[in-house]
Amino acid sequence: MRKLAKLTSILFVFVFLGMQFVPTATTPKTSATAGARMAEVINPQVGAILDRSCQDCHSSRTAWPWYSRVAPVSWIVSKHVSEGREMLDFSEWANQPHSTDERMLICDAVSDGRMPLPEYTVMHRNAKLSKRDVELICGWAAAPISGTR
Repeated sequence: MRKLAKLTSILFVFVFLGMQFVPTATTPKTSATAGARMAEVINPQVGAILDRSCQDCHSSRTAWPWYSRVAPVSWIVSKHVSEGREMLDFSEWANQPHSTDERMLICDAVSDGRMPLPEYTVMHRNAKLSKRDVELICGWAAAPISGTR
């Protein structure tokens, strides 16, 4: 019985170590001015909130934490970031026009607590949105589109 437990433990270690060699997604290359252009078209207060709470999954300025390099957690984090960028990429925000309806989808997601993801805010407590943060985002989303989208 002890021999089986030892063999199982050794096998587990080798499988775990092998998993570390499975590549995960990384941050794509973008222009150095992408974030600056976003700041030009989004209200500065709202931009600061989006930077703090959204940029890791919804831009190409992801700050990959240490645990995002350890499989299988790396696969989960990479999947969340890829899906987040696919749905909404603030790195590309300034390059295209956005309707009030598109911005209201952001308001809806933060108002009902879907965003930021609860599992993200567990490790990134500063990403949690206050009631005031949600009000600012929704106010920006509902505002008529002008110089600041």
